[in-house]
Amino acid sequence: MGFNERENKRHEHSGVVASLISPKSDEKQAKAIGRPKAEREIKKRVTLAILPSLYDEAQKIAFVQRKSISEIVAECLTQYISANENMLKEYDAIDK
Repeated sequence: MGFNERENKRHEHSGVVASLISPKSDEKQAKAIGRPKAEREIKKRVTLAILPSLYDEAQKIAFVQRKSISEIVAECLTQYISANENMLKEYDAIDK
């Protein structure tokens, strides 16, 4: 087996790198693999400035409840919005 034959044989086998850089022959098949996208709202990343003592206490509670700070904040905001639905209606009236 000569050098060219070995090179050709080596290129016949596709390894991990080759599969990553070679173009996909069937895009539909590639899209069908894996879990389908869920129809849900995408979370938005925000930055909050709060007192360190407040954050520390919330973090302790979150640890005990086995929740993240994000979940705790989302619950608090949900309750706040529910308690102030009349303000949302007022905002909608102003915004029109």
